[in-house]
Amino acid sequence: MIIVFADDQTVTVLPDMKSVRADCEAIDVEEGAFRFLDELGRSLVPRFIVPVRRTSLLFGIKLMGGGNFELDLDLHDQGSAFETSLMNVVAIEPNRWFATIADLAHYVAENRKGNNEI
Repeated sequence: MIIVFADDQTVTVLPDMKSVRADCEAIDVEEGAFRFLDELGRSLVPRFIVPVRRTSLLFGIKLMGGGNFELDLDLHDQGSAFETSLMNVVAIEPNRWFATIADLAHYVAENRKGNNEI
């Protein structure tokens, strides 16, 4: 499960990387329109395995497309990325797991507790 905070102040919960790639265009990911977190609320950073193509045409027209990325655990995460991102959210996109933002917050908190007990 991957939690995606968008710059439009919404949060989306997606099951896997295939879904993330389908919902989040590489150009927008590259420009920082999304913040990604795992089920423990840890920050994930995009690593491009195929760069976004940029082509300049006549009259200042630019074409952009392509690109492919993976998500890696952010080794510089201070542990507050989830809470910081959650403060700015106004809506959760419909998904099969959580009806509300509070449900998502509770889920991450419970996962963190369970992870600390191991």
